[in-house]
Amino acid sequence: MLFPILAGLAAATGAGLALNAWAERWLMRPDPRYPRPPLLPTPPDQRRLVCVGDSLTHGNMSAGYVGPLAARLAGPSPQRGWQVFNAGLNADLTETLLARLDDVIRAQPTVITLLIGSNDVNATLSAANLRQYRRLGKLRGPEPPSVATFEANLTAIVRRLRRETPARLALLSLPPISEDLTHEANRRAAQYSQLIKQLAAREGVEYLPLREQMIAELRVRPGRPRVRYEQTTALVRLGLLRRYVLRQSWDQLAARNGCRFLTDNLHLNTAGARIIEELIFDWMNDLRVPSA
Repeated sequence: MLFPILAGLAAATGAGLALNAWAERWLMRPDPRYPRPPLLPTPPDQRRLVCVGDSLTHGNMSAGYVGPLAARLAGPSPQRGWQVFNAGLNADLTETLLARLDDVIRAQPTVITLLIGSNDVNATLSAANLRQYRRLGKLRGPEPPSVATFEANLTAIVRRLRRETPARLALLSLPPISEDLTHEANRRAAQYSQLIKQLAAREGVEYLPLREQMIAELRVRPGRPRVRYEQTTALVRLGLLRRYVLRQSWDQLAARNGCRFLTDNLHLNTAGARIIEELIFDWMNDLRVPSA
C-alpha cells in the first residue's frame, strides 16, 4: 500500500525523484512502538500486546488503531496495564511479514493480533500493482502472489507464532478494497477473508470478523463513492499529498471521495480504524488474561 507521495506530480525532474525517494523512506520508518531490540523482560505487573500487519496497522498512511487501543489498555485496573507494540509496516505482504517474524517473537507477547492480506490481494489485481510491490522489495521470489502462496505464508506465520511465543493469537479478516462491493477487488478480498477464517479454525486461533462488520454497515448505510478501484494508485498519491502537505484529515479524504470507511480504496478513516480497535478491545476484555 505504499506509493510515493509526489509521483506523477514532479517525477519528471531529478528533484522530484529525490523527494519521492525521501517520502518513501519516511513512510517506511517503523512506528515508535515497533518492537525493537533490546527488549527488557516483561515486568510482573505488565502484559504485552503486539499488533502485526501492514499499513492499516502501521498507521501513517491510514488512520491508526494501535495508538487509541494502547491508550485504552493503559492503567492499573484488572483489564489494563498492557504494553502495546505496533508491528505494522507499510506495503507488507505475507511474504515480507514472514521474513520479519523474529521482531514479533522477540517481544514474547501475551497477545498477538494479525491483520495482513490486503496487499496480497492488491498485488494480484494488476500488472502495475505487482511491479510496484516488486520495486519496493516486498516480493522477492519469482512466483507471483496467489491464493496458494497467501495460504502457505499465513499458515507458516501462525504456526511459528504459536510455536515460539506463549501468546493468544487473533486473525482479522480483510476490510473492503474500495466501497464498490460488486467489484472484483472485493470478490477477491472476500475469498481471502474466507481463507483466513478457515485457517483460524483449523489452527485453533481466534477469528475477528472485521470484513463482515464493515460490509454489514455498508449495506445498511452505504456511502456514495465517487471513485473507482482503478483510480487507487492516483488516490493514494493524492491522499498523502493532501494529508501531509495540505494537512487534511483522514476523514476529510474519505468524505471527499464519498466513502464511509476508506480514504483511497485501501486505507481507513477514523471510523474504519475504530472498528478494528473495538473488535480487538472487546476480544481482549473477554480473554481475561491474567498479569504475568
